[in-house]
Amino acid sequence: MAGTQQQDSAGHSAAGAIGPSRERRNSSWYLGIDFGSSGLSAALFDRQAGQLHPIYWEAPQAEAWAAGPSFRIPSAAVLAETASGSPAPQVTVKSVGFPPLALPAGEFLLQNLKLPLKVGIPYQRETAGMYEPLLQWSPLQAVSIALPLQGVRALLATLNPTKQGQKFAGSGEVLDSAPRTNFAGLPVSNLICRASGLTPETLDAALLDLRGVILGTPAGWSDVYMFNLREAVLGASLVASASQIFVVEDAIATLLAAVTPVTNGMEVESSAVDSAKGGEEAAPLSVNASSFSGGTLILNAGAATVELALVELPANLQDLTRADFTCHSFAFAGDAFDQDIICQLLAKNETWGMSIDLPRPGHPDLPNRYQLQQRLQGSAFGLQLLEAARQIKVILPHQKSFALDIGKQHWDVKRKDLESLVLVPFVQQLNRELNALLSRAGMSPVGINQAICAGGMGAWPAIARWLRQKLPNAIVVQDQELEVDRDIFEIDNSALNSVSQSTNSPPKFGRVACGLASLALYPHILDVSQQQYSDFFLLWELMKVLGGETLSFQEILQLLERQGVNTRTCEPRILRILEGSLPAGLVPAEEDFMLLAEESRQNPDWEAILAEPLFFEDVSRGYRLNLEHASVVREYLGKLASSSQQKLLEPLTIAWDVRTDTYR
Repeated sequence: MAGTQQQDSAGHSAAGAIGPSRERRNSSWYLGIDFGSSGLSAALFDRQAGQLHPIYWEAPQAEAWAAGPSFRIPSAAVLAETASGSPAPQVTVKSVGFPPLALPAGEFLLQNLKLPLKVGIPYQRETAGMYEPLLQWSPLQAVSIALPLQGVRALLATLNPTKQGQKFAGSGEVLDSAPRTNFAGLPVSNLICRASGLTPETLDAALLDLRGVILGTPAGWSDVYMFNLREAVLGASLVASASQIFVVEDAIATLLAAVTPVTNGMEVESSAVDSAKGGEEAAPLSVNASSFSGGTLILNAGAATVELALVELPANLQDLTRADFTCHSFAFAGDAFDQDIICQLLAKNETWGMSIDLPRPGHPDLPNRYQLQQRLQGSAFGLQLLEAARQIKVILPHQKSFALDIGKQHWDVKRKDLESLVLVPFVQQLNRELNALLSRAGMSPVGINQAICAGGMGAWPAIARWLRQKLPNAIVVQDQELEVDRDIFEIDNSALNSVSQSTNSPPKFGRVACGLASLALYPHILDVSQQQYSDFFLLWELMKVLGGETLSFQEILQLLERQGVNTRTCEPRILRILEGSLPAGLVPAEEDFMLLAEESRQNPDWEAILAEPLFFEDVSRGYRLNLEHASVVREYLGKLASSSQQKLLEPLTIAWDVRTDTYR
């Protein structure tokens, strides 16, 4: 197995965990990318000048959807089925980013490209087969996991000056059966990126000379998600090496965004940015010290998750470390809220022919929610219900009722019903999650000095009201991302389509992307050990050093140390693997199985891996390897490693050479 052999090495130097970047040594540019379930935003940080430059996208006015510059582009890809009548139908990527106003027959929209990236690493089960896993997009439609990954790569390629402005070829690109290592010819959206405070020439030079790319992740999401993100960044050729790609929790990036002031006196090269920001001054953002101090709650409520973090801020923010934060991810946010609007207000007790229980309001209930989403995405009426729910969520906080029609059905939805049936269960569950986090962090509600709220759901007035009651001494700082044109609030809309265009107000620049880009100011926040040693690497090393003989945990650690593994930074994770917890994403999590097509749920590779324990535990003596079963796991890991650009089964050298005294 060639892919496996190249991963082996005689040893792994702990001293090499952090090393200077061998490429672009003199660059001071860092690119922060906030890749969300609904959209993508980005920002450039010039570490030498201490300035942030939010990025926005423009398109030729000839494009039907072009409505001016935008600081956030949709995380979406338009796909088309080709040769549908043949024995081997294929799916083609037609475009990414802003979808057309109407899709021709045979085309469909793939949204929420983020969620599939945490399910598993794409691989070919058979030599000429489709990439596994297969995702059940709707009741009648399944797509390879390679498609959303390639869609993300095409979105990121809009940030590469060498690929900008290239239209998709007439026939697009077939991705289901193409080898993932063949990246030539990937079509790139006809979008041009610009940056506030930078000339196009300076921006292009910076994007071609990046010191690093910094991305966000929900707390607790597996190494698989980070691995797939790095694959997409490398595929878009934003940097040359995985060592230049860094990942930090979204809640931490939200804090870093909050301590970055929003105004600067510099003039702007392009007046287009003013319109994109709704009249705000558009300029690079200066990085200065923040007035925040002491106990701080961060709440970022997006489309897929609510990200929470607690931290005691030091006097000097550059002294912050990853250990100062207690992070938590709650898998209920904007998308689930939309589903609850449908289930509680628009189609109560309707199961759409499914033999499942509908999700409980305010609760994740992920398997039920995945099935419900597939059903809604599988019909025109379901898609209209989803759009109606999004409009209700935006409008009802600002007026008492909202009337709408879908076909022959009419609703008059009351704000009081939205609050009692949907919002209250959400806040109650959020309260329970926060209580658990406060207990884990050893902090008291009265010890919180400020609460920072971001994300679409984080801008709800009800969230601020709840936090002011929950945290009596806290100042609540809220980012009003749900603000839309106030004129529409006084209209009694009797037709859904009458408001769908009105509410598409330009979003503000991506604050979280600015927080990610400014991570270079806070070098100790990056969890280097987690990124250096993935759980896949640790599993691989354990199978190398263990045999049929039973060894104590300390003896196993000594063997790993001889291999060059710094076990002090990952000892708890090693123990979890030995006790039977295989790396998350090696086999899709049980909660994610509902995302998969039936064919993938019966994947023989996964069934073989789960058939037996990999390690045997003797309570008094230690652990030994199941030698026969280890060959099954090794072969599967070899398949994953052979088709990736990164070295899955080796430690990652992190080129995180930011000086710690730059801004003291």
